[in-house]
Amino acid sequence: MAKFDYSASKALADRLLNQFGGSLTFTRQSGEAFDPATGTTSATEETFNRDVVWLDYDNDEIDGSIVQRGDARLLIQGEVKVDDRVERDGENWKVVTASPLNPAGTLIYTEAQVRN
Repeated sequence: MAKFDYSASKALADRLLNQFGGSLTFTRQSGEAFDPATGTTSATEETFNRDVVWLDYDNDEIDGSIVQRGDARLLIQGEVKVDDRVERDGENWKVVTASPLNPAGTLIYTEAQVRN
């Protein structure tokens, strides 16, 4: 049985996310750095850009527990992880769930829930 080639699906998703979304900067804590001179440890961060379609949740999806009022649903080109942070219009948001669409090892996009 031949495997399905998801490259065309990925290309279409990339094109739509670029066309209907915008580029946002994400920040991820990537580790810790120890400074032997001061004896302190500080977090190290990496930043990266992703094309994102930003969507509000419908009122009937807000349950006050899993989805809280003010949360947003993002469709993201590429991967993000829980606890990554994203800035939009001067506000910082935290990724609380990340669900990649990754059939047969080809990452098409990631759907994430963010909260500020």
